Amino acid sequence: MKLSLWQLQVESVRNSDLYLWLQDCGLPQEVVVRLHRLVDYTEEVGGKTLALGKIILLKLVEFVKSHPNLTAGAAVGAAAAILVNAIPFLGPVLAPVLGPLAVALGVVAGHRLDKRAQGREISGGMIGFAEDVIEIARDFFGLLIEVFNVCFQGVLAI
Repeated sequence: MKLSLWQLQVESVRNSDLYLWLQDCGLPQEVVVRLHRLVDYTEEVGGKTLALGKIILLKLVEFVKSHPNLTAGAAVGAAAAILVNAIPFLGPVLAPVLGPLAVALGVVAGHRLDKRAQGREISGGMIGFAEDVIEIARDFFGLLIEVFNVCFQGVLAI
């Protein structure tokens, strides 16, 4: 049932609109093209063609829209990682450690801004940082698991 509702939702979104939204996110063109190719992935389920790739992509778009500061924080962290890698001689040595750390810090900082905007309490210290990492992982992977479960249950129901 949920898969059918999601299918109705994605049918109302034009592929060109999705492509423009991906471009407006500031992603590199190569990433935009690869993500947009996902839109064309379909599967035949019970005699009906479902746009599974588009469903997955739209659910990711919903996540990004509901966590705007987290997404911006990830982008800032990724930019910092690229800058660290550009440092002559030391960049390639520092990037494997500082790159993921910069992205993680950016994501958590963005998540905290999102929490503050929602009026939720923010814990301090390392415990608060760990709580935020767990909340981010729970939200993101919960969404991913839900999407895959619904899509695979629909595909297996054939």
